[in-house]
Amino acid sequence: MTAGTPPQFRRLGGTATQSGGAARVGGLAILWAVLTLASCSSGPAPRAGVHVASAPAPSRDEAYCAWYGDARNGVLYFGQAAFWSAFRAAGDDPRADLRAAGPQLIGRFDLAAERFLPPLDVTTPGARSGVWDVHAHANRRVYFTTFYESMGAVDVASGAVTRFPDLGLGLNEIAPLPDGNLLVTRYGAAAIDGVDSGSLVVITPDGERVAEHAVEPPAGFTAAPKTPAWDARRREFWTTNDLIPHDPGPVRTDATVLGSDGVQLRRIAEPEVQFVASRPGGGLVRVEHAVDGLWLVSPDDAAQPRLLDADFVAALDFAQDLKFAAAGRSVTTRWSGWLHVAASDGSVRSLRLPALEEQGLYYTAVLHDERVCATYCGGVRVVCTDAP
Repeated sequence: MTAGTPPQFRRLGGTATQSGGAARVGGLAILWAVLTLASCSSGPAPRAGVHVASAPAPSRDEAYCAWYGDARNGVLYFGQAAFWSAFRAAGDDPRADLRAAGPQLIGRFDLAAERFLPPLDVTTPGARSGVWDVHAHANRRVYFTTFYESMGAVDVASGAVTRFPDLGLGLNEIAPLPDGNLLVTRYGAAAIDGVDSGSLVVITPDGERVAEHAVEPPAGFTAAPKTPAWDARRREFWTTNDLIPHDPGPVRTDATVLGSDGVQLRRIAEPEVQFVASRPGGGLVRVEHAVDGLWLVSPDDAAQPRLLDADFVAALDFAQDLKFAAAGRSVTTRWSGWLHVAASDGSVRSLRLPALEEQGLYYTAVLHDERVCATYCGGVRVVCTDAP
């Protein structure tokens, strides 16, 4: 699952509802083939302006798109799934993706050459759920979730795949911890300590459960955790959550802060925390929507909170990801393709990537040298342009 819920899905309930960007795929297989020949050619990649690279369609039966990504050693890894196209085609059925078997692939994109590499195939026999979130670990394995099926990891060098079935289902987003362990949110409701909620799971690199902490919702709701993070300086866990009502009504959002022992310390409804992430060297950074715009907030920054967009319209857009780069830079990705690049001196420069499809959404942008590349959920695409 992903941060935020697109406006057309805000009223969905149930534990299987995704809360992030959507696949709105309408391209023909022939078009994908033509675009793929152009983007995967052996010639030099364009080094200026916008470059749209499209990978082959993973399936003839389902329309996949590029989801959350993570970069390491010059390669952007990203999940591929048909959840949203199946959801829409079946009249808003969150389990529609399970009607057809399909491959489970982790896309790979060479950020220097700006072209696709062969994907990592993590398919298990009879697999039906696509790959959702991914995390490129320092141990040279890429960890992935599939939500409806088991979480796992794939060795980048050998391609060997390990699954973690004992962790259970409903696992959503992944974030690193300083000791090499991982945080994973369980978006699906789980009965943990008698609380009707999802949870935050701490696991080892070998997939062993270290701890699982329930995220307690307000009365009348089920908490469905999305984005996890660890504040090393305050020794606190953070999650952003969808709040799914027990009675008919809209899905709400909030953030939860837990102590290192899992005890819930506070809930934050306003401002709306749309994304939260930990810097590689420590310190928490949040993307917040307040009445006066979209802000980048770090309590440990010498700079004041940084305004990303004073005209941000929450009903139409969402901060979908936040990634860090060298020299203290970061890039915030929004559904709409607006990217906000923040520098260590407190300055923010923004640009907008092209809208390639009417309902396509951007997921994850990463900085590489003087370029920025983002996964696009509208076919399996990555879009690159000059960084501001």
